Formats: sequence, structure tokens, C-alpha cells
Amino acid sequence: MFAKQTVLLAILTILPIVQPEALATPIIQEVLYDAPGPDSPLVFTELIAPPNFDFHGWSLVGVNGSTGEPYRVIDLTDAAVPIDGLLVIATASATMELAQVRNFIANVDWQNGPDAVQLRNALDEIVDALQYGDAGERNAGEATPSETVPPGSSLSRNEESLDTDNNAADFRPSRPSPGWVKEEIAPIPVPPSLTLVLFGVAALLRRRRRS
Repeated sequence: MFAKQTVLLAILTILPIVQPEALATPIIQEVLYDAPGPDSPLVFTELIAPPNFDFHGWSLVGVNGSTGEPYRVIDLTDAAVPIDGLLVIATASATMELAQVRNFIANVDWQNGPDAVQLRNALDEIVDALQYGDAGERNAGEATPSETVPPGSSLSRNEESLDTDNNAADFRPSRPSPGWVKEEIAPIPVPPSLTLVLFGVAALLRRRRRS
């Protein structure tokens, strides 16, 4: 028993310094841009990103489908991604329920479309974009635009949160689900170093049983 306790203590000592492997580049997961009645209390934008991702210099940009020009820029520098990898951005006047899952306050009351929301990195490069409604030559999303949705519905990625660079294929109308954690969204793989540690512990315990 003492030997097992010693091994477990060694694992707990090692775990804090084992870092998970890097996950995918941040993407837009879900957008609710229009609500029944006043928008501000209910609208939100959700991103998927590695926990504690450094958003310094990154931004969300609303692009007007009528002009093709940005109408709003949201600085994401101070946004902190929680351990589940879902960053929920809502307004300061969010409902109590939405505020409970909100991670960052910003004016994500986007225009009703046809318009686009772009995620840009610190170099002002477009990392991901959602065009909802067809703005023709002024589309600012990826490939074929997603449809517009009625008030109270959101546009959400499919179950696997795939990003095929085609908005029509990647997004679908859905019930709003801010902060909803799906196992497929942000799995954290076991680092090779941790795998080796566990393999060594198992071998040690087997040797002690034989002796």
C-alpha cells in the first residue's frame, strides 16, 4: 500500500508540469445576432479556442453587406478562454441566464444581414468568417453564405465543429446554446510525456506484484 501511495504522489507531482498539446486555431462556433424584441439581452457570439489562448491583438469584425466595409470592431485582447475551450461573448445587458455563461463582455449585437462576422488575428488576417445571407459581390465570409435565420434562432456549426471554409456547409439554424460543452468540441489529447509516465507506473506496479 505504501508503494502505491508513493507512486500516486509522484504522478500528482509530475502532472502540473505536463502541458496539453496545442489545439486548433480559434474559430467561430455559434452566433445569435437577432432576438425577438430587443436584441441586446439575448444576442451572443461563441468562439472555440484553446484554453487560456492569447487573444492579444485579435478582433471580431462586423462587415456591412451593403457596403462591404466594417461597421464594428471588437478588441479581444482581454478575452480569457475557460478550460472547456468555449468563449461566450455577450453584451453588458445580457439576461441573467446568459450572463452566467458569459466569459467576455462586448457589443455583439450584430446587424441582421445579409452581413458577416470575421475573426481576425493580431496581423489583421481573417482567420475565420461567417457570412449570413447573400450579399453578392460584397460577401465577406467563406465560400457559399449561410442562410439568415428568424429572430431567436442562432447559426451554429455541426456536431463535430468542422471548419470546411464553406459557411453553407459548416453552419445551420439551431436553438441558442451558449456555453454548451460537446465532447467533440475541444478534446485535450493526452501528452506523450504523460503517456510515458503512466506506462512506467503500470510497469512498476506489475513488478511489485510479482515480487
